[in-house]
Amino acid sequence: MNAPFEPPPEDDFDPGEADYLPPEDADYPRPSAYTPLSGGDEPSVEAPLSENLEAMVGKAILKRIQKEADAIAEAKWAEILTPELYARLEAAAARLLAQLEISLADPEPESEQPAEPKLVFGSVEEFVRERIAPVYRREVIEGTSRNWCTQWWKHAEAISRLEALWRAWERLGLDPSTGMSVWWRDHADHHMAQLFDPEGTFKACSVRSGHAGGDFAIVPLPIEPAPSSMFPDMRQSPESAPTESSPHKEGNN
Repeated sequence: MNAPFEPPPEDDFDPGEADYLPPEDADYPRPSAYTPLSGGDEPSVEAPLSENLEAMVGKAILKRIQKEADAIAEAKWAEILTPELYARLEAAAARLLAQLEISLADPEPESEQPAEPKLVFGSVEEFVRERIAPVYRREVIEGTSRNWCTQWWKHAEAISRLEALWRAWERLGLDPSTGMSVWWRDHADHHMAQLFDPEGTFKACSVRSGHAGGDFAIVPLPIEPAPSSMFPDMRQSPESAPTESSPHKEGNN
């Protein structure tokens, strides 16, 4: 049977143990602000702290440099800006302000489009009565091969040709150099010859007998309607127009 435990007597205390002193702080490394839990895989906060500090320092330096540069520029400008130069700048600014006030108070009028020239004759009937009849004189009553109808306005071709003459006369009359010459040569002589033609639109009419209507009227040219797909309506959009291949070949027979 084992003997019970007994504490050592006070006389057995080793005086050498009294020389023990705790280690100095320098003997142990100071703990860092953050210690990773496993093998140093986690990032340390010391790096971002130093980067932020460097950025703050850099901004402070740039701000100080800018302040010094502004002071130098202001001193240089004060040196350059003599009283004479300052007076000239003020005068130039005053002139610009005056011009701006004038332009705002009295803006330039917008360029107006040239007005359409006024017509000399108000209608084709007035043109034929006041211009063609008294100026373009030809024998159309006795011993002539020319045909004329006093009621020309009952003939669609005569209305179209005489109105073309009127419009051309109004336009070419604005040219004081060769306008009228062109009108006579290219318009009047051409259209009037067609109207006087004994085989033309006045064939059945005469000045003595007057307008020949009814059974004596010249009938329209005989025609037969063309296939609807041969001549599509150009007023329609391309999407709605008929699309057949080579429709014009139908009229070649």
